[in-house]
Amino acid sequence: MGLNSLQFLVYTLINVFSFVLILRAWFQYSRVDFYNPFSQTLVKFTQPVLAPLQKFLPTVKGLNTAALALCVALGVAKYPLLDLLGSAQVAANPLLYLYIGLLHTLRTMGEAVIYVLFFQAILSWFNRGQNPLQYTLYQLTQPLLNPIRRILPNTGMIDFSPMLLAFLLFYANRVMYDIAPILWQFA
Repeated sequence: MGLNSLQFLVYTLINVFSFVLILRAWFQYSRVDFYNPFSQTLVKFTQPVLAPLQKFLPTVKGLNTAALALCVALGVAKYPLLDLLGSAQVAANPLLYLYIGLLHTLRTMGEAVIYVLFFQAILSWFNRGQNPLQYTLYQLTQPLLNPIRRILPNTGMIDFSPMLLAFLLFYANRVMYDIAPILWQFA
């Protein structure tokens, strides 16, 4: 998919803001400390956009439905916007755009988990004591890693659960390319 510079800018902004929205929903779902500087930054950055939506889409069982719905909406709007700015060459079927929006949200969730796992692993190499970022990453990853840790045997000092989760996410990405290659690429 060849993009001109304006299309590339719009594409990147939509993907980055979708990533921030997924982080906001994930922080809230994982009950990350609200007074943490990273939580405060996410809330201040996303609250102006999410506040009107939260009147109609409330948080359900810790899941910020407004953030997820906006992420889907951004995924739906991405290719019509790119088509207006140039030739994105995606079929103009609204149902197809909705499907791409849902896949966009799913893909962004997977990317967020991968990035957080890798960032946590890299930070563990340079551990100089407790800091707010490490505790935030711990709060985010524990709900995902604890079920895997129960299955894996205890190996002592090395925790293989992040590696297994990353492998599962890479494999799921590959499966999605096999199931719907073009749509997954557009997501």
